[in-house]
Amino acid sequence: MVTVVVPFRGASAKSRLGSSKLAQAMLADVVAAAAQVGRVLVANGDGGQGVAVAAALERLDGHVLVVNADVPCATPADLRTLVAATPAGGTAIAPADDGTTNALSLARPELYAPLYGPGSAARFVANGARAVHVPNLADDVDTPEDLERVRARVGACTRAALAA
Repeated sequence: MVTVVVPFRGASAKSRLGSSKLAQAMLADVVAAAAQVGRVLVANGDGGQGVAVAAALERLDGHVLVVNADVPCATPADLRTLVAATPAGGTAIAPADDGTTNALSLARPELYAPLYGPGSAARFVANGARAVHVPNLADDVDTPEDLERVRARVGACTRAALAA
């Protein structure tokens, strides 16, 4: 069974978008997609993404996906594609277009390394991860311009938040 960990910073999430409701809606879309793939655990904390993910993984075993809460276009098929592309006993990543990392697939939690931040996709690959291009996972939302770019593909919760 796959466990999907979704790091989320709570009220401070996506302050650049000016709406915590929008951040919550994007989280809800990611969770809805993830729930069709496996068990879902939202990892929140103020210590940063790497710390929150590491803490969540301490309690898990088996295959784990780590999917950021700001990829509201993610579908269950996208997540399954990343799982299927994971080398036996290894790691796969879905890099963002800006070189950061939007999703990780770990054959087992012990493979996790907290390499997030600018240029993290290259660091994960240098650490042995297979990069997998999954367009809906490459499109994260950090700015209003990002949101406009992906608006036609976002999930139902994000669509409803945008309409409100």
